[in-house]
Amino acid sequence: MSVLSPELTKAYHLLATMGEHMPVDDRPEHVRHRDAYRRWSEQFPVPADALVTAAPGFPGLTVTAPVSTADRVLLYFHGGGYTEGGAYNHREMGARLASATRGVVHLPDYPLAPENRFPSALDASVAAYRAVLTAVPAARVAVGGDSAGGGLSLALLLRLKELGLPLPAAVVPVSPWTDLTVSAPSFTERADRDPFVSRAALLTFAACYLGGHDPRDPLASPLFGDLTGLPPIHLEVGTEEVMIDDAVQLHARALAAGVASELVVTEGAPHIWQHFASFLPEAAASIDRIGHFVRERVPESGPPAR
Repeated sequence: MSVLSPELTKAYHLLATMGEHMPVDDRPEHVRHRDAYRRWSEQFPVPADALVTAAPGFPGLTVTAPVSTADRVLLYFHGGGYTEGGAYNHREMGARLASATRGVVHLPDYPLAPENRFPSALDASVAAYRAVLTAVPAARVAVGGDSAGGGLSLALLLRLKELGLPLPAAVVPVSPWTDLTVSAPSFTERADRDPFVSRAALLTFAACYLGGHDPRDPLASPLFGDLTGLPPIHLEVGTEEVMIDDAVQLHARALAAGVASELVVTEGAPHIWQHFASFLPEAAASIDRIGHFVRERVPESGPPAR
């Protein structure tokens, strides 16, 4: 990796400080990690012109911007290794995505492991998608997410195919965790470069989520699924992520399956760098690309969302 810009240096520092927000008490470590992520996220304030409300028909939040139109929807799943994270942590990112897509962004709160194991998160994602379809048709919807949420967005598509439900117009996985076997070469090749994610941590997350279930099940690891017929995919990943191969391999398999897929690899970027769009040009550019992709696949046609 080349010398980091001051903004990227700040982003790496902020990632390294997440653990400092973890409470010291008698609760299980994964519960305290949830608190740490929530507290850490509060340093990224929601833009004043964003409107955050309860999601309609499922647990979570809905975020709109002044430019949002009611019939362009992004259903976006948070990351956190299926054990932590939540819609609350992604309010600021949701607001920026709402502005970039000029649409409505729904942030589901899906059940977390180990209290709720596979396929609880997937079932909740299907329920959220069904709820969205009561307001807009599938052709007006994009889905996406970051990290585990990125993998969940792809698993959702495979499950929708099984159920015979209409697929959304597009999917935007950001640094997606697509292979819960955690076996790609990048997990060792980039072990000393990724400041935030490790193979050991992901194996722990996978065990919590799967509870003994086969990690090669495509509904848990969409990398192993039949990707034919999926909607256009826009993938974002950073060069410094141990998880980079999960995105690269998914992109290659999507193309081989005849799916329109584009992959953007950002030099020097760490995991979940989109959280830093308030000061990091690379993050703002990523949000803009996602917005452009969604607007292309879901053209504007409806009234304002508010």
